[in-house]
Amino acid sequence: MIKKFTFFLLILCSSMLFAESYITNVEAEPGHASMNFKGSLKFYYDLPKPNLVEKAYLQAEIDGETKTFDTTVEDSGFLSIDNSLSLSGEELYNAIKNIRSLEDSDDKSAADGTYTIRVRIELDTSSNSNDEEDEEDDDDDDTGSTIPEYAEKTIKVTFDNKPPKAPSSIEVEGGNQQMLIRVAPPSTEDGESKEKIGKYHAKVTGIFKSGKEAETQTTLKYDSIVNSDSYNQIWEFTVKGKDGYEFINNDEGSSSMAYTVEVTAEDLAGNSDETAAISVEASAVTTYGFWSNYKSQGGKDDGGFCFVATAGFGSYFHPSVELLREFRDSVLANFSFGKKFIAAYYKYGSYPAEIIKDSPALRAASRTLLMPLVVTAWFFTTVLGRILMISWLVLVAFFTLKSGRKTLLTLFFVLLLTVPFQDLSAKTRGNAIHGEASFTNLIYYPQIDSEINGTPFKEVAGSQLRWLPSFTFGLAIPTEYIRITFIGGIGYTRFKGRAMRSDGSRSTDRTTMHFIPLKAELKLRPVYDFPLYPYIAGGIDYYTWWVRDGGSTTENGGTFGLHGTIGLMLSLNWMDPSSSKKMRENGVVNTFLFVGYKFEKINDFWRNKSFDLSNKMKNNFEFGLVFEF
Repeated sequence: MIKKFTFFLLILCSSMLFAESYITNVEAEPGHASMNFKGSLKFYYDLPKPNLVEKAYLQAEIDGETKTFDTTVEDSGFLSIDNSLSLSGEELYNAIKNIRSLEDSDDKSAADGTYTIRVRIELDTSSNSNDEEDEEDDDDDDTGSTIPEYAEKTIKVTFDNKPPKAPSSIEVEGGNQQMLIRVAPPSTEDGESKEKIGKYHAKVTGIFKSGKEAETQTTLKYDSIVNSDSYNQIWEFTVKGKDGYEFINNDEGSSSMAYTVEVTAEDLAGNSDETAAISVEASAVTTYGFWSNYKSQGGKDDGGFCFVATAGFGSYFHPSVELLREFRDSVLANFSFGKKFIAAYYKYGSYPAEIIKDSPALRAASRTLLMPLVVTAWFFTTVLGRILMISWLVLVAFFTLKSGRKTLLTLFFVLLLTVPFQDLSAKTRGNAIHGEASFTNLIYYPQIDSEINGTPFKEVAGSQLRWLPSFTFGLAIPTEYIRITFIGGIGYTRFKGRAMRSDGSRSTDRTTMHFIPLKAELKLRPVYDFPLYPYIAGGIDYYTWWVRDGGSTTENGGTFGLHGTIGLMLSLNWMDPSSSKKMRENGVVNTFLFVGYKFEKINDFWRNKSFDLSNKMKNNFEFGLVFEF
């Protein structure tokens, strides 16, 4: 008897487990599973074997009774995933009202509570065997394969029709043409916990700017949806101008220019009461972000970047735009092709310029695309650029031409005093051009404050250093003793902070300053069979930067500079020959870890009206990984 009972329990349990596998991943939307009389919930579910499902419907457990709703889905082409059933608050209320014999009333709170909602599916059992004698004779028959009549999953649903009380506290902090509202949810009836709030409604009443000069008394309304992890926590949200109205900063503290901020709460079920509000008087005040704080303390950089160039760089007088204009006049205008290019540029260039100038993202992209042309213009129009260009041409000619090397060597010797003569006069390894790529890391903090008496950058950004990663790619000319590489690189970092008030305290307004350093350099390292390789490098830098306050770009621009690096590379080929062999099969002939000491000056070649974006670090080391191929 005990054996038969145990066997029966095993069969029952296995059938139940197997039945559950017919319906999975049952979830309510919204995820908090709360609603009121006017609301609704959607129940999503997956069906691992949809071809066996005949019906799907919802049931509710109410005071021990089961109510089946008229939401039956039948023969509707069930899917493996994302099937759904809906239940309205009115349907649930009517079921509760009928079972509890409630009277109709505008107050639906008598039906409030937590209920179990069941998502049930009925299955096709026609394939099950009804031959009991065969089942008794066949001891090896897999009873777990029997299809049950139904499968189901349950979810707890909160039915709530009572609006929350007023928020328990409110704080408003003024920012630049905006205000930060910090509100605590209402206390529950026991007074020891906070009610779960899904949304806050705010009304701001006062005088707003409604045009260039006009000021209008009005009320602006805002809604802020609370994150799921903050339903019963203090919630912060920012209100700004909208619908053609802007906040007016009240730096003088005038009572007539203050705003009345009124906030009500809406619980997860969607209930709210406009009369249950909390209010406070507050004002917007002027704050100073990275750019404005810098300018207010005597910063001289003008900011900003002929059409696309002016639109991309932001200013007609930006050094890069001046370089391009000079290149146009002194180089392109002397050739028939150049004249045609200039004519086409002025004919069609205004169209993309109109699009670019109003988009920070497109301006940044256009600056990046224009940089090769800016660097080319610098080589052709500046004394230093011409010297470097001629020197590099002499260098290439020296290693490719067989005659005239003494003359070329005399010209190039000035730039390579540290390289022995016999190394330079060595034969090349061939005319093939090789490549190099690297991932470089640097700890960075700009010297913006060094040019003025105050510390505007530090006041906003603090003194925390930032990681500046960059990627470089270059073309190399390997000789018998020297590897010469022409490298270009790009990096990115940003500094975040809080804007400053006029009294020197920090506000809640967020401000960020972004940097994209670009570089072009010449790098030299010896060629020999040894694990340690010293190297030297030097070149030109261009730091693109922009400042964003309150979600919009306040100022942008770019700063030129120079840098030099001396360092040491450790060959990983020596450390792991087997892996290096596999790398060679994929085209990577050398892999190095490197560290270098970097000298730099990023201030538009000592221009007195420019940022100094040189690294403030005394020990300015960069390190990373190099791949040669």
